[in-house]
Amino acid sequence: MTLNQLLRKNKKQLTLYLIGAFMTTISGLFFTLALSNAFGIIEEADFAGIWRRIALVLLFAFTPILTQMLSRFLRIGFMRDILIQVRTLAYEKIMSHTYESFRKNPKEHYMSMLVSDINLFEKDFFLSFLNIIYSFGSFILGVTILTFISPIIAVATLFVSVILFAVTKLFEPVARKTKQQTQEANADYNVQLTNILNGMEVIKLYHVEENFKKPFENIVFALENIKKRAFRIDEFQSNLNHWIAGTFQMIIYIYATYLYIQDMVTLTSLILVFNLIGQLVWSMISGFNFINRFKTSIDIFNRITQPQVNPQAVNKMSFREVLKVKNLTFSYGDHRILQDLNFSVKPKDKVLIIGPSGAGKTTLLNCLAQNLSTYQGEIIVDSHELRTIQTESFLKSCGYIRQQHFLFNDSIKNNVILASPFNKEKFDKVMKDVDLYDWITTLQAKEDHILEQDGLNISGGQRQRLSIARELYHDREVLFVDEPSASLDDQTAQHIYDTLLNLDKTLICVSHRHLDYLSKHFDTKIELETLGVAI
Repeated sequence: MTLNQLLRKNKKQLTLYLIGAFMTTISGLFFTLALSNAFGIIEEADFAGIWRRIALVLLFAFTPILTQMLSRFLRIGFMRDILIQVRTLAYEKIMSHTYESFRKNPKEHYMSMLVSDINLFEKDFFLSFLNIIYSFGSFILGVTILTFISPIIAVATLFVSVILFAVTKLFEPVARKTKQQTQEANADYNVQLTNILNGMEVIKLYHVEENFKKPFENIVFALENIKKRAFRIDEFQSNLNHWIAGTFQMIIYIYATYLYIQDMVTLTSLILVFNLIGQLVWSMISGFNFINRFKTSIDIFNRITQPQVNPQAVNKMSFREVLKVKNLTFSYGDHRILQDLNFSVKPKDKVLIIGPSGAGKTTLLNCLAQNLSTYQGEIIVDSHELRTIQTESFLKSCGYIRQQHFLFNDSIKNNVILASPFNKEKFDKVMKDVDLYDWITTLQAKEDHILEQDGLNISGGQRQRLSIARELYHDREVLFVDEPSASLDDQTAQHIYDTLLNLDKTLICVSHRHLDYLSKHFDTKIELETLGVAI
């Protein structure tokens, strides 16, 4: 969703926001009118005129208080709704990553996106939006008033505004670039800081504080240098605009005073010109600067919300005939792990992948499970290459039992069913299949027992069996399994394997243990050897 689409989606709240923002323009103008009428009291010749002027001063002075309160009330709903949706879009972008693309950046990169970048967007977008409306609204109203006082002053104000706009456009590319560099430097800083804090125990244990101090100082130095460069650019642009505006303001003051001396304008009009010229010129400088900030906020929005799209992924997942692996080769950098693998899997087959440590068993499983796409060769599912199958469609048909899944700070039940409807009978059967039913019945809250984050209040074996239960409950057609018995005793492991083998599903399993037992029960065995090939 683009920013324009987001604004159109919230057009009712946007309309209220624009009305509220325009009220701030009227408030500023009212203060100017109050001041000019206060000076106009001097020109009145009778008490009726004086009291009329006083009434106008009071009206113009106190009305802005009410309009400012109403303006804030009209704007707050739009701001809240947009921020909620931007945070949701940022979340959806992160979730749109494939397993492979997600792992290209550290978790701190995504934390920076969800926190620092959204805070930058909030600050730049709403502040810029409000100030642009205020500045241009004030300018239009002010120039209209100046036209009735002196058309020459009104035209001159328009001309100077064009010059100020040209200066702003000149600095726009470099301003947007430095803002992007600041975002990237902030993300690098967060990664470095988190790395040090996470490794604090090791750092203190081995007394290597000084070794990590220099890299930390380097990243801080780089960040502050970028911020300093951005400040200098802003400062230079600001000084140039201020010089143009100050010179113009002085010329208009002299010209307006000349008109007053020649009795061509009244004292009230003179005060209006003095106040309006200062207000209009400086507000336009602010408005033009905020245009750059507004465009920067659009850059930030696009960066944090536009989802990852794989143009190749156009096909739906369908595994009814055969999965063929042809000349599959995979390398990590210059280290080749798999080379020219060829085999096929039919629906409902039970396939066992074995081999020594480092032979690429988990790598092969990740290639088949669409977690790694940078392989050479082909993986054909029915008639479609695996990389052309949409990830969402693939995941509806395929489950992956890793050695350990993440467990949320939630109930056992919710950790297993996630977003699926709860079926008590199905849930109990799955719990029995993974040897957790008896344990759950001993808990006071049963399946509603709350787990700490990542299951810190249960054993490693229970965590692993809950991760298996999660995949069994979701009942996918194909199960990729990576060493399901790693944290289990032999008896429990055999029960888990029996459960998996009895499923009416395709099973592709990696294992390091119980190979004698497993070799007898799987339809196909793929044995890998350690290559250790540099390329």
